Amino acid sequence: MDIRFTTIVIHRNGLNRLRSTLDSIISATSLIDEIILVDNASTDNSIQEISKIYEGINIIKNTVNLGYGRAANQAINSGKGKYFLICNNDIFVPSNILNNFEELFINEPRAGIISGQQTNLKGEITRTSSRKHSYLSELDGIGRLDHAKDPQKISEVSTLRGACLAVRKKMIGKIGAFDTDFFFYYEDTEWCIRAKNHGWKVLLNPSIRFIHIGGASSDEFFKESRIEFYRSRIIFWGKVFPRLIVIILHLWNIPKLLLDLIFYSIAVSVTFGQNKRLRRKMQDRVSVFLWLCLGKPNSWGLPKK
Repeated sequence: MDIRFTTIVIHRNGLNRLRSTLDSIISATSLIDEIILVDNASTDNSIQEISKIYEGINIIKNTVNLGYGRAANQAINSGKGKYFLICNNDIFVPSNILNNFEELFINEPRAGIISGQQTNLKGEITRTSSRKHSYLSELDGIGRLDHAKDPQKISEVSTLRGACLAVRKKMIGKIGAFDTDFFFYYEDTEWCIRAKNHGWKVLLNPSIRFIHIGGASSDEFFKESRIEFYRSRIIFWGKVFPRLIVIILHLWNIPKLLLDLIFYSIAVSVTFGQNKRLRRKMQDRVSVFLWLCLGKPNSWGLPKK
């Protein structure tokens, strides 16, 4: 029997959110679909519990945390589906999601990567797509002036946020899977850009909606996750921009990082450390700045790599 969708869930810790995610995915699948769960060395016994509850799910158990893209590639290499649905472990999908994605793939033969519209638990729309990346968009402060909203109808976009991506297997055969130079963050952005550079469409269908909690895998290690973000960002610059642009980005963003650190340190002091958002902003800048000053040590970042 031909497999239609291979749904891939990347997991590390968090039994309850994983069960909710799997329950919603199971409700969307049929006998022509399969589910592969990739566990990145969870430490909370969640996989042992999942193995008892869900007998029909294929589980890949890693002894170390391979990161998002490398773990997804494991399932891509073993999945038999014509299409893939690559998911975080903190999303809830509607029961018709696979049917809707399949219909769009059929109607758009050059569609390589598709996402639906993300919402939060309250049903409020959260940003799912971005405009074309340029060196201006990567300049902190300046680049954030662009607050364009997601399109209101099926549209081509530059990049998608990778909480729930539907991907055509044929495209992967042509351009490759996730770039494993990225451990966490930016692997979805680079993949979308690579797809478009090879003539594939990256689409957002806002009528397909799914809930994404967001930050569930990294909140416990906030400072470490921010280092991973900045490490991936630097890797991303080197892959998509000329060397001169990369130098300009560093010349702007590193001083900007220091100015932010000074600003948030003062703001936290003035508010006596009572504002959580300001405290996190300061922790972010302190962690990344120290990491840069110490030569970007590979040992810093998320644990169990």
